Amino acid sequence: MGKDPPTFHGDRSKADTFMNEVEKYLTLNDDVAGFKSPKKKVVLVLMFMQGPKVEEWTRGMLQWIQQIPDESNPDFVWCVFQRRFYRRFTDTQADSTARKDLGQLKMRFPDIDSYIADFEQTVRKALYRLGSHEMNQQFLSGLPRDVAEDIMRYPTPITYQEHTKKALASVRSKVLLRNVFGGNRNFGTFAPQQSRPQWNSNRPQGQNMLQYNSSNAPRWMNNTPVPMNIDRNRAPTRGNYRGNYRGNNFRGRQNPNRYQGNRLQNNFQGNAAATGNSSNACFQCGEVGHFARNCPKHRQGSQYNRTANLIDFNNNQNFPEADITEEDPIKVLQAQLNSLSMENREKLALAMGGEDRQDFPSA
Repeated sequence: MGKDPPTFHGDRSKADTFMNEVEKYLTLNDDVAGFKSPKKKVVLVLMFMQGPKVEEWTRGMLQWIQQIPDESNPDFVWCVFQRRFYRRFTDTQADSTARKDLGQLKMRFPDIDSYIADFEQTVRKALYRLGSHEMNQQFLSGLPRDVAEDIMRYPTPITYQEHTKKALASVRSKVLLRNVFGGNRNFGTFAPQQSRPQWNSNRPQGQNMLQYNSSNAPRWMNNTPVPMNIDRNRAPTRGNYRGNYRGNNFRGRQNPNRYQGNRLQNNFQGNAAATGNSSNACFQCGEVGHFARNCPKHRQGSQYNRTANLIDFNNNQNFPEADITEEDPIKVLQAQLNSLSMENREKLALAMGGEDRQDFPSA
């Protein structure tokens, strides 16, 4: 009756399983004629052992059985055979292997039943005591974090049975919630909002797609990051704008050389910051003898007017012209004379008094 035990080829890790199957087979057929004989039981087990790893050992055991007389068939023959079998094929490193497997044992959600069964079997193979504090901690370490947190909530479990009971309840509730909410395991976290369908499906496709920016982006690109249009921050360069690039001969036309490599080119030659002017020449025309605000060529709009307004005004805006207050020419001349160097003063004296130099010139 029953199924024959699996064939044993000498694998030490399967020795216990093989002998366990043999014991069940023999117990099931205990009332069959011949199965009560210890010698026949040993020979039957030797028939299920095949392969080069067990060949020599089975030959020796067969010779030992044949030397026992038929009339002498005591029960200790089967016990001696079992003891020799375990001594030859038992894995002496089974407990170390089981301890290593115990540290790597993890639960695969939601198969909590298989995890509990494998955990208990591995603990017994590792020769540990099931239900100890260390084994309870090891049981928690193999569970998912959310399941372990449910187990450790008040009331805190103490025994191994309490740990397994709360673990089963936690997994059961999570499976129920997953079935209700459509398979999302992150029940307590915020789910990302689904993208809304776009009503306008006429979007350009392919590599020749238009490069959108903050100025020409269509409405269907709302809430989508796009590059900022830097050109919108520049002053207009077309049209008749009062004070627009005066002195640079623009006259409402754009200078193609103004922007080179995204770097603003300095077109104001008369600017002191650009030229590094350390003399007292006028910033407008470059001549000595007056300041830029008193330059006679300031109002003529000629090529010497080399400053440009930072803000371009619109034609529709009517701003009154600022009144220029005339200063005292004597004070202006005195300030210019005081700013001259000694060398320039001597040149000015020679130019005004002729070539004759006097040691004590009169006032």
